[in-house]
Amino acid sequence: MPTMEGIVNVLNHIGAQKKGKQTRVLWHSLREEPVIYINGRPFVLRDAERPFSNLEYTGINRERVEQMEFRLKEDILQEASRYGNKILVTDELPNGQMVDQWESVMSDTVKTPLEVYEELQHQGYLVDYERVPITDEKAPKEGDFDNLVHRISQVDMETEIVFNCQMGRGRTTTGMVISTLVYLNRIGASGIPRTSSIGKVFYAGNDVDDYSPSSEEAILRGEYAVIRSLVRVLEGGVEGKRQVDKVIDKCDSMQNLREAIATYRNSTLRQPDEMKREASLSFFVEYLERYYFLICFAVYVHSVSSAHQATSSGVHFSDWMRARPELYSILRRLLRRDPMGALGYSSSKPTLPKIIESADGRPHEMDVVAAMRNGEVLGRQTVLKSDHCPGCHNLNLPERVDGAPNFREIPGFSVYGVANPTVDGIRAVIQRVSTSKGNRPILWHNMREEPVIYIHGKPFVLREVERPYKNMLEYTGIGRDRVERMEARLKEDILREAERYDGAIMVIHETDNGEIFDAWENVNNEAVLTPLEVYKCLDSEGLPIKYARVPITDGKAPKSSDFDTVAFNVAAACKDAALVFNCQMGRGRTTTGTVIACLLRLRINHGRPIGMPAIQNNHEDTTDADYSSGEETMDHNGHLNSESWKPHTLTELHPRFDINDILLLRKITRLFDNGIECRQILDTVIDKCSALQNIRQAVLQYTKVINQQNLEPRVRRVALNRGAEYLERYLKLIAFSAYLGSEAFDGFCGQGETKISFKNWLQQRPEIQTMKWSIRLRPGRFFTVPDEHKATCQPLQSDVTMEAIVKARNGSVLGKGSILKMYFFPGQRRSSSMNFRGTPHVIKWMDTLCIAWQHQLLMELEKFCRIWAVRIQLEETLFRRWSSRILGRKW
Repeated sequence: MPTMEGIVNVLNHIGAQKKGKQTRVLWHSLREEPVIYINGRPFVLRDAERPFSNLEYTGINRERVEQMEFRLKEDILQEASRYGNKILVTDELPNGQMVDQWESVMSDTVKTPLEVYEELQHQGYLVDYERVPITDEKAPKEGDFDNLVHRISQVDMETEIVFNCQMGRGRTTTGMVISTLVYLNRIGASGIPRTSSIGKVFYAGNDVDDYSPSSEEAILRGEYAVIRSLVRVLEGGVEGKRQVDKVIDKCDSMQNLREAIATYRNSTLRQPDEMKREASLSFFVEYLERYYFLICFAVYVHSVSSAHQATSSGVHFSDWMRARPELYSILRRLLRRDPMGALGYSSSKPTLPKIIESADGRPHEMDVVAAMRNGEVLGRQTVLKSDHCPGCHNLNLPERVDGAPNFREIPGFSVYGVANPTVDGIRAVIQRVSTSKGNRPILWHNMREEPVIYIHGKPFVLREVERPYKNMLEYTGIGRDRVERMEARLKEDILREAERYDGAIMVIHETDNGEIFDAWENVNNEAVLTPLEVYKCLDSEGLPIKYARVPITDGKAPKSSDFDTVAFNVAAACKDAALVFNCQMGRGRTTTGTVIACLLRLRINHGRPIGMPAIQNNHEDTTDADYSSGEETMDHNGHLNSESWKPHTLTELHPRFDINDILLLRKITRLFDNGIECRQILDTVIDKCSALQNIRQAVLQYTKVINQQNLEPRVRRVALNRGAEYLERYLKLIAFSAYLGSEAFDGFCGQGETKISFKNWLQQRPEIQTMKWSIRLRPGRFFTVPDEHKATCQPLQSDVTMEAIVKARNGSVLGKGSILKMYFFPGQRRSSSMNFRGTPHVIKWMDTLCIAWQHQLLMELEKFCRIWAVRIQLEETLFRRWSSRILGRKW
């Protein structure tokens, strides 16, 4: 932080007051803390008990911090007037000691930073001043990036840009990196293509020592797991990281961000003191997040054509980030939730002194190949694993289609489900569905969120070399366009790597018993296809198939926009088109897709109200059915792994508990005019689609696990998380069936003019969103079996009668499980002045007759007292801490 004399010296050095041609300067202060200049020296607020610690004002904007500085100036002058125009300040000596001294002040010797730069402008200096408050040791927020871009982009190319913070190290260096990235983009020297960047990647071998797969060297290059995931998912991520690294190295006279991250990492791993270790870990996380956002920003500033233009219509960085929720998913999963895992210490391996090669010059080991990979998507520590698992086929299904495990038809509907097929399997499904039914057209929905690639007609998926069986959950929220572009980049990575190994690529295959082995696959341009290219080829051959990609996270409920995508696709297809859905194993996401499709077919074909007159309702409210509870319960061999949660049936444990005992489901059913009818149809459809999974029964199966006290806490915790996901899925399906039963969908199927998407329909009903969030915030309360269901004693005859009546209720509001409770309380004390029969607690207040029922009055009075108690306490605290506005007794 410079003194006023220091600011003048810097401006003179740059030439901001030079006679003749002056140089314009744009000065950025990145201080978040309020600063005041007294006799030309900067002073800041500190707590008297912690004089060396900054006071955080996270989230404060320029206007408020400058108002705070102006009030601080007034406080100083007001206090100085009481002490002979002197103010007590604290100085810090070079040896770190603190000394108190009196500073003489006048009205013109106390200035805010804004007043300092305004005064310099009056003196003829060509300087503009900007304030972008950033919290010390934190990553800039998205809005901070936008503020910097907006201001820097407005000045001409000859303007000199200056940054300052407290020590001129962390925030200042970050500001210099951001400014340099914008500058390079403006002069067109970014190195990142501004046109289509698919496959436009510079060869990385010239910049990185490929033959040094040491984890320590990777750490120095900034190749942490969260960064590797980012550059895989983010189009242009490899070039963005390379560009950021070059700029960081150019701006590292005070601090190199990558080296600082590595320093805090090593300190965390080696520090014996727990408090210091926690502090180092906190700094590591914050600095790594800063590095993460800088890479995102580098890609943004070169991919959005209007990013460097000073126009209000341009896409802001904050909007650009919000449009890519998968980037926040990566950050949350790999950094915030698991900071120790982000250190990368578990994957440390010694440097390979020598790479063992075969006679054809190819390495023998997958670890070596994975360490040397440098593609945008097929990057370091990633492998291509076969994604076709014939062993996952359920032998109870009535038919088997080669190359298409778990193929089944939904009875009564032209709707089908299948696991991830081979290309031959897709052809076989087309033959089975279309040709056998008079060349019926097919609309195929791929529900995979993960990028998939076909090599010689077989599907492969990206995996981390250390976890080949585990899905990479870094794509949560990714859209269709981006996942398909990611697959196109993966294809180019494969072909580029194959050139390096004489036309071959190393992949991992899996045997039927779950063992994996490496193999080299010879490939060429025709042998490697993305799913989109596969279906385009089949369409070009004249096969009646159309393809749609709806990315949904494994084990999660579809988003409202996913419902809309499927709904619009089905509504636009011809009525006799067959609807095929696939995911990885053909269970969770596929089953959900078939349920949605069947509901849509009923609505489109039969109108409102939704009904199935030709299909008998075979819904049985049993709770001991042996249904799969989703793809998550599979082991790595593709087989069901349910031993840990089937020791007893739910009926044996709690014979009177069923799905309607979950209060939330009764509430949402009563919420809609047609709730009961729509839910009955939904349950019938769910049962029709339950060959591999019954979504409703899955909720009960997980409830069973959660309530078995003899199981390990870890097992019950996993069951709780998965049960919450399936309860949310069932809740959304109930809402979707009610949506289809309303006039909102009429316009999409030619049955009316009203056209409201499911997403907008939900936004008009915030109570549904509240129900969904209640599942996420406190899932346990929905899965705990009530005590009355655990009782072994027989209920009284009156209780039996009451229970029978309550269970038999079927009104849209007075539904099953509801009672009518009297809300007039007998025995209430009457007013001494006014007595009205049947209306207790009548009072006369300010000549107005107020009738208040006691219960409501007491609740409001209690709420009123709590609010004022909190307010009084808050005001007392604020008065003690902020007396004299800013300067109090502690400062």
